[in-house]
Amino acid sequence: MTSTLIRNFSVATGYLSLLCGIGAVALERPWPSAPQDLPDFLSANRTAVLWQSMLFLLGAAFFMWFLGSLRAFMLRHEPHRGRVTMVAFTVGMVGYGMTMLALAPQIALTLPDRGWIGSATAAMAVDLGYVMLTVANAPIAVMYTAVAVVSLRDRAFPSWLGWLSAAAAGCSAVLTLSLIDPTGPLAPQGWLSYLLYLGPVAWLTATPTVMLLLGRQRTARPGIRITVTG
Repeated sequence: MTSTLIRNFSVATGYLSLLCGIGAVALERPWPSAPQDLPDFLSANRTAVLWQSMLFLLGAAFFMWFLGSLRAFMLRHEPHRGRVTMVAFTVGMVGYGMTMLALAPQIALTLPDRGWIGSATAAMAVDLGYVMLTVANAPIAVMYTAVAVVSLRDRAFPSWLGWLSAAAAGCSAVLTLSLIDPTGPLAPQGWLSYLLYLGPVAWLTATPTVMLLLGRQRTARPGIRITVTG
């Protein structure tokens, strides 16, 4: 019973990661485009920016824990020593590790002002965090692709979830293109970026659900009891 609860909680960390992300997005504030306005913006929105950063940070930590359950689940279905599963686990850790690091400049901007945070410094920190968050979408797209391969080729997940993984991979790959034009619809608060994030959100809603349902079915199967009589 205890092992089942621990396994279910590990899978449910996917939901916790999603909830943290939703809470962080709810705290989103439109950042000013002019660098000289950044110090005043940070002074007025310090609490919202700090809590948003901490929620994103906690969500990334929950997702890393969820990756352990995802790896174990996929390994049970993939032959060839789980090479694609290892790719999914590794690049997922890389992508969300980069996400954690990308939050550091934003958190640094919320520290008590000691006079060193000028407009140029704040703009550079914001740009650095934005670039790192955007680049993190590349390994995350590879992670979704690996899940799609193991789902469609080895039937680790239902085929519809395999195609959903492929769609999430495409969404993450397109999000990396915002580096070309960070002021267009793919900008952090652009309408297209919000639309593309629906793919990963749908994936993170469906995947833990399928893992929990399939795990429950496996646990409910009657085992074979062998009685030895002398």
